[in-house]
Amino acid sequence: MKRILVATIGLAALTAGCTGNTVSGDPAPTSGGSTPTSTSSSASGLEGVKPCDLLSEAEVTGLGLKYPGEAEQLGVAITCSWNISGNGGLLAGIRTKSGLADLNLSGDKISDVKVGKYDAKKVEAQDGAKNICTFAIAVSDSSSVVVIGNLTGTSDDTAAACERSSKAAELIAPKLP
Repeated sequence: MKRILVATIGLAALTAGCTGNTVSGDPAPTSGGSTPTSTSSSASGLEGVKPCDLLSEAEVTGLGLKYPGEAEQLGVAITCSWNISGNGGLLAGIRTKSGLADLNLSGDKISDVKVGKYDAKKVEAQDGAKNICTFAIAVSDSSSVVVIGNLTGTSDDTAAACERSSKAAELIAPKLP
């Protein structure tokens, strides 16, 4: 449970965006913060996508994760988490009304990458946590999917966390609209 909490905290930071809000409740707009670039919720095609359906049972077990995943509403993100007994897990979050520009991405190193056909950001050591690596995928200007790989809280192996989240993101990308 502790390993999922660490990934949840990382997604909470992304979910809060630039508003400074925490996980509970919907983020409130602020005078200087970003706002979603589109008010149409049907623009991205993500509305009917369930995060636990982004990885098949064979893909989940191939990544060494426990199937099925656990779905949860986390702020404005719909999420699914899968774990590995004693070694962290993976979390995928869908934001239908917030693109990459709306996310609060901070980490030791942030890189522009491609995940499948999508532009994405790779965030190593999200919020300074060496055991977490995030891939934030731009599905559209106003929607995104975040894939967070994490290891146990005592690990500082960012490369292994990035390998986990990268493999999962590459499996997820072809299933996105």
